[in-house]
Amino acid sequence: MKHFAVIGLGNFGSTVAGELKDLKCRVTAVDNDKATVQALVEKVDLAVLGDATDVRFLGNLEVDQFDCCIVSTGEDSHASILIVLHLRELGAKKIVVKANTHDHAKILQRVGATDTVIPEEQMAVRVAHSLAESNLIDYLPLTTDFCVAELAPPEKFVDQSLKDLRLPAKHAVQVIATKDRNTGEFNFVPGGDYRIKGGDLLVILGKRADIDKIND
Repeated sequence: MKHFAVIGLGNFGSTVAGELKDLKCRVTAVDNDKATVQALVEKVDLAVLGDATDVRFLGNLEVDQFDCCIVSTGEDSHASILIVLHLRELGAKKIVVKANTHDHAKILQRVGATDTVIPEEQMAVRVAHSLAESNLIDYLPLTTDFCVAELAPPEKFVDQSLKDLRLPAKHAVQVIATKDRNTGEFNFVPGGDYRIKGGDLLVILGKRADIDKIND
C-alpha cells in the first residue's frame, strides 16, 4: 500500500488527501492550523499539527519513508519553496507541489520538486477547450501535442464499426474507450467490431489538431 504525506490542507490539499484515502492509500496529512487538522482526523490515517517549514519537524515525520510528498501551501510561495528544499535534503523520494505561477513552478523544480501542478490554469484550459468545440465534452493535455479528449461522436459515426471508420489511418487518432453518457459506464479498448451507439461518448488519444479534424 502506498503511503503519502499531504502538506497543506486547503481546498487542494484536503481534496487530494481524501481522494488518496478513498483509493486505499495510507495518508498522513499535515497543516499548521489546528481546526483544519482536526477536520481531517477521521478522514486520513494520521493528521499532524505542525510547521512544515521547520526542518526538524519534517525530520521527525521521516519523510524519506513516504512514496510521495504533496505540498500545497496556498498563496504562500515562500513556504512551499522552503518545504521542498527541506524535503529534498531529507531524502524525500517524490515531491509534487501545487504552484501558483509558472515562475513559481520553475523555482520549485530548481530546489527539488519532482513535479508541479497549477490546478487553476489546467482547469481553465480544459473548460476553454470544452466550450470552444461543441462536440468536445472533456479535454486532458498530456504533452505539448498530445491529449486525451472525450467527445460526442459525429452523427456519421453512429452505427459504424471502429474497423470501418479506420480512425488511426484516416485521422491518426485512437479510440481508447467508449463511455455510456447515461450510466457513465466505460468500455475500455473496444475492438474493431465495436459499433458506435448514439448514446456513446468517445475517449480518444491523439494530437489536438488531428482530433479537431474528426468533425470535418
